[in-house]
Amino acid sequence: MPLIGLKLKVVNQRTRKTEILEVAAELFREKGYSASTMRDIADRVGIEAASLYNHIKSKEELLTDICFAIGNMFVPEMRQVIANKESTLSKIQYLINLHIDITTQHAAMVSVANNEWRHIKEPKLSEFLQMRDNYETCFKDIIEIGIRKGELKNIDSTTSLYTILSSFRWLQYWYKPDRDSPVDQIKRDISELLLKGIKK
Repeated sequence: MPLIGLKLKVVNQRTRKTEILEVAAELFREKGYSASTMRDIADRVGIEAASLYNHIKSKEELLTDICFAIGNMFVPEMRQVIANKESTLSKIQYLINLHIDITTQHAAMVSVANNEWRHIKEPKLSEFLQMRDNYETCFKDIIEIGIRKGELKNIDSTTSLYTILSSFRWLQYWYKPDRDSPVDQIKRDISELLLKGIKK
């Protein structure tokens, strides 16, 4: 099936645990992981600190769960892209849309995964970094295949990869559902810039 016909599987499953993760992510984004406490999180959720431990064991577990929740939104989508026979540009377009969808739907969690991952403890830290590295390697491979096929300009693939990935970082801070720019417009504009540049 062409990638253009596939629906991005960014799912919002509302449970008490996911609510706690989202609240913790907002707090970690605002105050930083180190400055946030379990009592702070419990106050935001609206429960006693002791009750919070019925859902989560520690602040560290919350951070780990947030980072892996975001990573696990990307991994199956990348597998799908790799298996697809569409053009390189179609694959990159799909991944651009994926990043925008995940970032606009889970901005605080994405921010935490990008900025607070260093506080994850081993062995989970190595596991998370491996997950991230594997995703980036797959993305870079797609770019390199596109270069070899003549579908993309012969620009250093590492430069291309991190230029693309860094193009979504601002969204985690700026995007709000009530912004004037709808998500579809953001997708079109970012794709136009990344895939065609700003030269008229």
